[in-house]
Amino acid sequence: MIKLSTLFVLIGMLIITLYGLIEVSYYASADNLVGNNSETPYLEIPKIGIDQAINDKSIDYGIYHDPRSAEPSFGTVAIFGHRTFYGSPFLNLDKLQAGDNITVEWPGIGNVEYQVMNSTVVPASYMLSIEQGKVLFLITCYPLGSDKERLMIEAKQENIYPINKSEKKPADNPPYAILIIIGFFASGTILSYFYPIKQDQYILFIATIAITILLIYAFLFPSPPDAIESKLAWVNDLFGV
Repeated sequence: MIKLSTLFVLIGMLIITLYGLIEVSYYASADNLVGNNSETPYLEIPKIGIDQAINDKSIDYGIYHDPRSAEPSFGTVAIFGHRTFYGSPFLNLDKLQAGDNITVEWPGIGNVEYQVMNSTVVPASYMLSIEQGKVLFLITCYPLGSDKERLMIEAKQENIYPINKSEKKPADNPPYAILIIIGFFASGTILSYFYPIKQDQYILFIATIAITILLIYAFLFPSPPDAIESKLAWVNDLFGV
C-alpha cells in the first residue's frame, strides 16, 4: 500500500506539473501569435533586456496591448505583462528609473521612443484613465509573486523614426519549453532513485513518466495558458495551497 508521505509527494508533483504546463503551453503557443514579423509590434527596453513581441489577445500570451488604449503616437498606450510565469516578461520592470528609454516598434507607425517619467504602485482595483495624452504605461503585478497591487511605469513620448525593414528580429522564444520538459524528467528520475521508501520508488518513476508525456503533449498541442491556470487555482484551493 502506498505510504502517506508518498501520497503527499505525488500531490506536490501534481501542483508543480500544472505550473510547468502553464510555462510549456506559453512557450509553445507564443510563436503562433507572432505570425508575420513585419506585422508584429515589439517592445524594446534595453536596460532590462526586453525585446519581445506584443500581442493583442491576452496577458497570458506574453506582453499585451490593451486594445481599449491607443496605438503609439495616437494617445495613451497601456501595455501589460506578468512578472512571474507566462515567460515573466516584466520580471525586472521595477528596475526602471526616470530617464530610461523605451521603444515601441509598431508597423505602420514606426519606432516610437518613450522616456520613463516615474513609477507608481496602485491597488489592483485601480482604473487607469486612457485619456492622458501621448504617454505609455507599462503595468504589472506588485510585489513580486503577489497580485494585490499594480506597478505602473509612466513614460512620455519623445521621437518617432521609421522602422528599418532590413533588421531581422531574433526569435522571441528560445527552446525553454523543451528545457522545462527535460528538467522535469531529470528531477523526477533523481527523486525516484533516491526516495527513501524503496517500495514506492517505482510509483514516483511512473508518475515522472506520466508527467513527461503530459508535458510533451502540451508542447505539441498547447492549451490556452489561462485554462490551465484555472485548473491550478482549483487544485490550490482544494489543498489549501
